[in-house]
Amino acid sequence: MSINQDEFDIEDFDTGVNFSVDAGLINRLGDELVGRSETAVSELIKNAYDADANNVVLNFIDSDSLSGSLVIKDDGIGMNLSQLINGFMRLSSSDKLHNPVSPIFERQRAGRKGIGRFATQRLGNKLTIITKDKNSKKGLKLEVDWTQYKIDTDLTSIYNPISEIDVDFVSGTILTINDLKDTWTESQIKRVFRYVSDLLQPDYLSTLGSNLNIALENSDGYFNVSCFKTNGFESVEIASVETMVFDNALGVIEGSVSNNVGVCRVVSRRFDIDDEIILEGQYNKLENTVHFKAYYFIYNYEWYDGYIPKMEFQRIKDLSEENGGIKLYRNGFRVLPYGEKGNDWANIEKANLRTQDNAYVPFNNNSFFGFVEIVDRDGNVFEETSSREGLIENEAFTQLTNFINNALRQAALRINSARYREKKTRNSTDSESINYNSDTRNSQQRLLGLKGKSPEDDKLIDDVIHQLEEREMLRVLAGIGLNIAEFTHEIRQFIPSFNGSINFLSSQENLNEQAKESLLNLKDNFNRFKTYTSYIDNTITRNVNREKQPLDIRKLVTEFKNIISFELKNISIKFFDEFYGYDLYTEPMHPSEWSSILYNLYTNSKKAIKRANRAQGMIKVICGREDGKVYLEFMDNGDGIPQKNQDRIFDAFFTTSSSGPMNVNRNDAVTGTGLGLKIVKDIILSYRGSIKVIDPEEEFITCLRIEIPEASLDTLEKYGY
Repeated sequence: MSINQDEFDIEDFDTGVNFSVDAGLINRLGDELVGRSETAVSELIKNAYDADANNVVLNFIDSDSLSGSLVIKDDGIGMNLSQLINGFMRLSSSDKLHNPVSPIFERQRAGRKGIGRFATQRLGNKLTIITKDKNSKKGLKLEVDWTQYKIDTDLTSIYNPISEIDVDFVSGTILTINDLKDTWTESQIKRVFRYVSDLLQPDYLSTLGSNLNIALENSDGYFNVSCFKTNGFESVEIASVETMVFDNALGVIEGSVSNNVGVCRVVSRRFDIDDEIILEGQYNKLENTVHFKAYYFIYNYEWYDGYIPKMEFQRIKDLSEENGGIKLYRNGFRVLPYGEKGNDWANIEKANLRTQDNAYVPFNNNSFFGFVEIVDRDGNVFEETSSREGLIENEAFTQLTNFINNALRQAALRINSARYREKKTRNSTDSESINYNSDTRNSQQRLLGLKGKSPEDDKLIDDVIHQLEEREMLRVLAGIGLNIAEFTHEIRQFIPSFNGSINFLSSQENLNEQAKESLLNLKDNFNRFKTYTSYIDNTITRNVNREKQPLDIRKLVTEFKNIISFELKNISIKFFDEFYGYDLYTEPMHPSEWSSILYNLYTNSKKAIKRANRAQGMIKVICGREDGKVYLEFMDNGDGIPQKNQDRIFDAFFTTSSSGPMNVNRNDAVTGTGLGLKIVKDIILSYRGSIKVIDPEEEFITCLRIEIPEASLDTLEKYGY
């Protein structure tokens, strides 16, 4: 029904008027709220995550050309008629506001509020929803033709057919989007998978459990995503945890016990290993009962360079932080807390492995993605505790722990021996070394000998000497950076041992109150230490290869906030962040440059708040995009910057901090070198960006705004985003 502006009469509105909605709004919202097709698909996957799905399967059908189809199927809780009408069919529904966590697994909602329906419109012209919850006898089918939603049509006049149908699943939702508006390449499909990789919680159960017809209980709320591409009758898996994560492992370790002998097989395509290892030890309780499989990773990109993109490696590393470790299944059921973050049931963290050449072997829970399956139908070998949390640590459990630990240690040693052989071969070909410091000093001396002939030459010589001094200082700083990297790497080797000792102390029941309080302080300080160490190590590692990459400032700010969260608690500063938009990628930059930017801005704000003597300090960061640039606004409620100094603060050695007395506590000192904002400005200008002081929001005193050119779609494609 078109809207006729001449059909109204004022007498018909004696009680007033209400808002009406033009149907064209749907198309505008779809295009404006969801800019990229990959973002639209990732939002639909996040909706499945919010619906407590364990598995989401995407199938891009005949999508090499326009008008293809996309089918997204999940096994979540589904929808009944009321939820479909009041949820999906209601613009700006309040469900996620009233229910911030999912009903079964209590997941924090990942999908953006109200975006799902617009994501489907952004992707294609036709939508079919088939859904069912577990309490309904039949499923529901809803069909939406987005082409009906045209300008000058009343939104409420368009009706979408809905009906009950028989379905072959207990609960879940199937979205079929036809007449796709975009083509889909393999790289785009992989990009969708990367967008949701932080939600993945892999299910490690192997085919062994399936072959034995063992039921799987989803008590751990695992979440898997698989993406397929179908052309005609041929369907190919493009992206999944297996293809995007496990297939990139440096080694695959698989083992079992037969005839009282423990055996594990180690396969590494990267180092050309396919070995079978006989494990010493007594494993009679594990006879034909235990099978395990683990994927081994070393988080140094040097060993993946040329095999997988750097961003792919970084996502695997991030995934390991939450999902690394060896999980345990008994008769198909996940047994908690084994394999949870911080749990070291296989005593992996306590080991300090070295090769025969005394080379360090990375060996901690994050190095592995793995599972152990126990088939013990009658419960005669492994028994659950009375609280049903874990297994009784009987002789069988002790043998199991020893078997897994021994197998993983021997396999890691085998892989790392091959790794160090390769490294030695590589290093032997690099025998040239240049003494840069000596060359620089000799050049300076020769130039000084040429001075005195003319003022013009003297000025030119002074400029060249200054440049040489700057280059020498850069080499000094580079050397310091390498020392820090090596020092941080060495420190991280001791972290597993510290963790083991702290966990052991925590398990003691006879500690007095003072000891318990000291232990809590130790835990808190050690967590803070680990966070800073991880941040420094991660920043340097990502910068070693000197390659730039597009950086998402939303992610950078979130990571930085997590790093400083421990310190903020102790100095009475609240940190707020706001993000306007997703995928806020800068043009290619070094990760360490943003570390420097954020840390300098933070320390300046911290000192300003200290000088202002605020009872409650506040820092706020706002990020978004505008006119082809991404921006970051950093504000605080410190003592402010006088108008006359707002241009000078970016000059070298200009500082608003005083040095303070010699005996002042270092933690209370408010000092500055005057180089921080100069460094920040130089970094930003080198990327054709800008930094300036702007008016802050209410309750804040100072605000700096940074603008950096946004990465183009071609650039993101080039770097595999």
